[in-house]
Amino acid sequence: MDVIRRSSATMYPGGLTVETPTGAHVAFDSARIHRDLTNLTNDPTVVHRVESLVVAQLAGFDVVATGTIEATVAETLAQLGYHQMAQQYQR
Repeated sequence: MDVIRRSSATMYPGGLTVETPTGAHVAFDSARIHRDLTNLTNDPTVVHRVESLVVAQLAGFDVVATGTIEATVAETLAQLGYHQMAQQYQR
């Protein structure tokens, strides 16, 4: 996982900070992952399961790159056996 850094102080207290490809820092918004997963499947159980696992994996970090989030979603989908969805997500 390509984590930017783990520190004792986040830019967004109480949450994860995302570093965009341009270097900007924004607050993590799990609703974006939810929306992306909902675009891949109409099964709310799959969406909830994958979203929960991704958020749990990222919870231990303070700052993470957008690419890391995308890779985590794709890897989680593949690990759960949703290989086709993982490929669609990466496109």
